[in-house]
Amino acid sequence: MLIEFSIENYRSIKEKVTFSMVATKDTSLDGNLIKNALNDGSLLKSAVIYGANASGKTNILLALNFLKILVLSSHNHQKGQKLVFTPFKLDKKCLERPTRFQIVFTKKEVKYDYTLAFNKERVMEECLSHYPNNKKALLFERKNDEYKFTIDEKDQGFIAKRTLENVLYLSKSTQENYGKNLPAFEWFRDELQFVGPYEPIRSEEFTINLLNKDKKLKELILKALLEADMGIEDIDAVIKKLENVPDTLPQEIKSFLINAKAPFRQTEIKTFHKGVVFDFFTEESEGTKRMFSLIGPWIDALHNGKILIIDELDVKLHHFLNLFLVNLFHDPTQNKTNAQLIFTTHNTNLLDQDIFRRDQIWFTEKDIEDASTKLYSLTEYNPRKDKDIQKGYLAGKYGALPFIKENKIF
Repeated sequence: MLIEFSIENYRSIKEKVTFSMVATKDTSLDGNLIKNALNDGSLLKSAVIYGANASGKTNILLALNFLKILVLSSHNHQKGQKLVFTPFKLDKKCLERPTRFQIVFTKKEVKYDYTLAFNKERVMEECLSHYPNNKKALLFERKNDEYKFTIDEKDQGFIAKRTLENVLYLSKSTQENYGKNLPAFEWFRDELQFVGPYEPIRSEEFTINLLNKDKKLKELILKALLEADMGIEDIDAVIKKLENVPDTLPQEIKSFLINAKAPFRQTEIKTFHKGVVFDFFTEESEGTKRMFSLIGPWIDALHNGKILIIDELDVKLHHFLNLFLVNLFHDPTQNKTNAQLIFTTHNTNLLDQDIFRRDQIWFTEKDIEDASTKLYSLTEYNPRKDKDIQKGYLAGKYGALPFIKENKIF
């Protein structure tokens, strides 16, 4: 489970911002909580981020996705290979500062704290701690080429000497089969699932793999599509591999696919309505395509207790479908694995205190002076529990709205 994630000097984010899934002491909507997930409190089952276009909502999610990609692929870097480094560009001083990430999460009921700082040339800082028996224990700490170990110093020191300056020690030590860092690596690999324009594997393909993997999963997918009023009775789908990675993908995704030697794939999908065959890509509605791309990762996350990250959930979907999907995470009969959902949206109809607690609602806004992204929670405003949050947001009480000057262009 994700506890919190901090970002500094990445894309539109200049100064450190922290996104938290730690619940406040608020007693409302306790079905939205993962109770007793922490010694001193609970975690949230979901969180939503609102903000104007270009305010940095997506960059919060991209940072988390980028960190995952780096952890999973950096051990493939060659000596001298540049790291993908995208600092805040509107301040020249930031070009000389490292990007910093810190992430706190749980794996098999043990808390982990991982910190990383890097520039285009090298990893500058890296640290991993865990909390067995709720007491902090350092697994490794790195500052440039200097390492500190409190356990297995000889074994870890040998791996450190073989770790290039542009490679994460977490990645290298896992590749070298050092087991005590493995749970953290596995958390990034197995428990973070992204859906959006920048994920390395298309979400349609993910749904297809579930369909073809297990009859029970296929039944669940078809049931969900019928529940969502898509009218699809059956699906037949195959995946074809392509030799080359398309140039249209972002550089970090291309690098991940090439380094991981993961071939890009093309999908073919046929749907059945009342026994009649339809071509998915040319004859289904855009909303149906969107729902199909989401439902596989959705069921997988709920079934396996993953953290599902969605950029712009509302795209091409009716509000009732947004609500249907969100409520699957909040319903304890549907979410039995403590899965978590984090998404961005412009659907203000979800700004309802009967759907979300105040600590589940976040905003991004551009700083007036330097245009950097500011991230903050609705809890900072402490609205009354009977307050109409949607109305207040649209009236500008919480910021995070586009500033349109004169409503004219001629």
